[in-house]
Amino acid sequence: MNCPKCGTVVAPGAPFCPVCNEPLYQQPPAYGPQGYGQPSQPPAYGPQGFQQSYANYQAGSYPPGTQAPYVYGQPVKPKRPSLVGVLCDLPHAFLDSFSKPVEVLRTLMERRDLLTAPLVAGIVLVLSFLCGMVVLRGLIGSLFSAIAALTGASLAQSASSMNQGISYVAGRVAPAVGGIAALCQMLAIVLPLGVYMTYLCAVRKLRFSWELLAGFAAVTTLPSVAAVLLAMALALLSPYLALFPLLCGAVVSQVQACGMVAALIAEPEERLLRVRMALVCLSLVLTGALCGAVGGALMGGVVNRVLLLMASVSSLIG
Repeated sequence: MNCPKCGTVVAPGAPFCPVCNEPLYQQPPAYGPQGYGQPSQPPAYGPQGFQQSYANYQAGSYPPGTQAPYVYGQPVKPKRPSLVGVLCDLPHAFLDSFSKPVEVLRTLMERRDLLTAPLVAGIVLVLSFLCGMVVLRGLIGSLFSAIAALTGASLAQSASSMNQGISYVAGRVAPAVGGIAALCQMLAIVLPLGVYMTYLCAVRKLRFSWELLAGFAAVTTLPSVAAVLLAMALALLSPYLALFPLLCGAVVSQVQACGMVAALIAEPEERLLRVRMALVCLSLVLTGALCGAVGGALMGGVVNRVLLLMASVSSLIG
């Protein structure tokens, strides 16, 4: 059976809905001419079912053929989850976001979750800040090695002196580079989200809600957590390897966003092929252009600072 309030599939005999805590009143079974119950219809899944559930959620209505149960006073609304509950559910949502992103979006919207999105975004920004510093240290080390290989001169008397020089230069500019990486990551979250929400609400006339915005942002940002962690691990081997997981994370986020768009507007994915390609291209172009412009302008001063520090450090450790 389905909950008459939120449409969640509920086990037979359950007194309350596990999502919205709505009291459930059992209806007597309808018997056919031979005394057997009429076969019940299976719950509707897929884009059409998700669109109907979303429409009922937005309108606050009940499925056809049912009647809202009497509740004294105002109808009971599902309580928003607490921060502790969000933290407990975060690992499960992270794993399901790769295989069942539409179901994760449905769950976040049904429980009116507005905490998961900012929490995940904060985690990704902190990890991006740390990743930028780790990648910078690897780049400075490779730059020292390249200069020594091209000039044929030893920049340090020993490996320990070289490491001290690299750590000194990286420590002076690493916070700035980490901040630039976090800023670019924030743009990579906000710009695609703006593109997809503009299409859904302005073009397809889907009713805007903060739950929809937060759920969409959370699902598309969760893959970035794994991408940034993997980039940090690979940057310890080579700073150039960090680019690969970051690109993979962006691809996964775009695939998830396209799947959720198809589910929200209840159209087959084949009919939305051109639209999805246009949305992906637009979001990637905007993100790449703005991140390149902002990050490039900020990194210009950082590069000059690194070169000056390397010149001074080379004279000291040489």
